[in-house]
Amino acid sequence: MRPVSGDGFLVAVADGVGGGPAGQEASRLALETLDDAVGLDVTEIRRLASAVSLANRRIFESGQRDDALTGMGTTLTSAVVFPDRVFLAHVGDSRAYKLLDDHLVRLTIDHSLAGEMEAAGGLTAEEAQQHPNRHVLTRVVGPFDRVRIDVMEMPWHDADRLLLCTDGLTAVLSDDDIMELSRQHMGQQLIDALLDLALARGGPDNITVVLTEGVQEQGEQHGR
Repeated sequence: MRPVSGDGFLVAVADGVGGGPAGQEASRLALETLDDAVGLDVTEIRRLASAVSLANRRIFESGQRDDALTGMGTTLTSAVVFPDRVFLAHVGDSRAYKLLDDHLVRLTIDHSLAGEMEAAGGLTAEEAQQHPNRHVLTRVVGPFDRVRIDVMEMPWHDADRLLLCTDGLTAVLSDDDIMELSRQHMGQQLIDALLDLALARGGPDNITVVLTEGVQEQGEQHGR
């Protein structure tokens, strides 16, 4: 998480696919490339989308040069948050949520077999969370030379909260769980509460959560 021009912040989460050094390298390259390519002056959403596309290309080329890294990939959910608008670019099954006082809005679709069945109306959110194919990804950054990126630009208010997280959180916490905790906590306390509940329910150690609460203040980020 870091500032950009126009009183905004760049935020992102990435979760390497397949575990081991290849997944770690893919997520590192994705975040590093995104940071470099977005820069400071972000006035259009295509700047963010182009940065994700470049990250995909660099991961793919790195995998082509090293047999140990061939086919490596990562999820990548990124946003640039301004006081009046948000740019969002997303690939994979990490998620972005808009947290409001009385409800939350899931801003991303999980690019997994179960997630796309849910988006098409074939599964409920509860069924998708328990589906045996919920971890079978249909889109990630890196394995191929091109990737289709979901992008969204939307109005924003300074009181709105944006939560980005990897699937280590959402594998064990429902949207209702996240909403309930967001009613009770703010800032680092909310991040800690989400992580503690996820771990208490047997969630994996690789859980990453990033929270922005108004761009007049630096957001919070944490992972385990």
